[in-house]
Amino acid sequence: MAEELKVMGTLRRRALDAARGLLEAGGVDGLHLRAIAAEVRSGVATLYHHFADKNALLAALAIEGWEELARAIDQAMASGKFPHRIDAASRAFLTFIHRNPQLYALMQTEQALAANDAVRAAERAAFAVFQSAFEGDGRVPPERVEEVSLTIWVLGRGIASAVLMQGDEDPGAAGRLVAKVISGFGFLLSPRFAD
Repeated sequence: MAEELKVMGTLRRRALDAARGLLEAGGVDGLHLRAIAAEVRSGVATLYHHFADKNALLAALAIEGWEELARAIDQAMASGKFPHRIDAASRAFLTFIHRNPQLYALMQTEQALAANDAVRAAERAAFAVFQSAFEGDGRVPPERVEEVSLTIWVLGRGIASAVLMQGDEDPGAAGRLVAKVISGFGFLLSPRFAD
């Protein structure tokens, strides 16, 4: 029985990994249970033991995406590589978008996920980690922490669209865009802008 559960857990992991690869290669439209089953050398019926339907699989991908983003933000803030925790969190946020454009698009825009409580809870948890970067930063008054962090969080949706629009023609374009956005965040939080 324990071995059977291990195989089932491994299949779920392999299915999610295959789905993520297919998602990044072709977006949500290229993500089909048959293609995932073929990738993991399994039948579609076997996938239904792990995911009730395609929306359940998309929700699982989105939850993993939010959890991965939260870890990236947390690690960046703890790295000590940035002068301010806000810079670290913003860089991690934008780097995640740049490296995982299709996943982030799924996390943000897939209609089937909008009402999924587990997905929304994962997003709230990731936002809480992001918002913590603004707490204790003298450039952001304590009473404005939620507003400022929420504004930048929401701007991430537009930034994700801009990164996706960069395409593959100029591989450095998305990185330059991310650098400009972080520089802009820094300027908006600077005392010069407030004066």
